[in-house]
Order: sequence, then structure tokens, then C-alpha cells
Amino acid sequence: MPLQRTETYTTTGTKQSWNCDPSIAPFNVNIGVVLVGGPAAYSLQYSYDVLDDPLLTDADATWLDSNDIPLGTAATAETNFSTPIARVRIVIASLTGSLKMTMLQGMSSN
Repeated sequence: MPLQRTETYTTTGTKQSWNCDPSIAPFNVNIGVVLVGGPAAYSLQYSYDVLDDPLLTDADATWLDSNDIPLGTAATAETNFSTPIARVRIVIASLTGSLKMTMLQGMSSN
């Protein structure tokens, strides 16, 4: 069964990150963000930091902005990571309706 997660957001802010499994080969994770209702401005960020120490939080990670879902994205969008990453998160600057984010990561074919 692939790693899958879906969450619907109705408030602004930097949301808690979701972990990916960078050990799966070949690595492939897809992220889709669907805008439901009124206008929004958001972005997707990713990190190479695994945060496997229970004392570490998202604040300890280095975050990079997605090229496909950059700051100010205002419509439904999707992206794919084919090189290993450890975490993803959504940053919502403004939101009237809701945003539904889904992540799918396939299992190893080895």
C-alpha cells in the first residue's frame, strides 16, 4: 500500500509538515492541492531534514519553496518530486474557502 495522506485546511498559517520516506527507491511523491471555494494564496515547501529525533520540530528544518507551487499560488496545483525529500508542508497566506492537500508516495519496486 502506498504512503497516502489527505487533509483539508480552512485556516491560514504554516501547517505542520508531513513526512515522506526518502529510502523508497525509486523515489516518487506526488502532491496535489485543490482549492475549494473562494480565493486563496498559498505555497508548498519541502525539506531534506528527516527530523527523526523526537525533540526536533519543523522549526529545526531548513525549508525550500516549491518551484511548481510557489508563494502566491491562487488555484488548484500539483507537483511531483522524483528525487528524495524528507518532508512537505503547506503555507497558507490567505484563504476564504478551503484547501484540500493530498500526498501519494508509491512503495519500492525492489
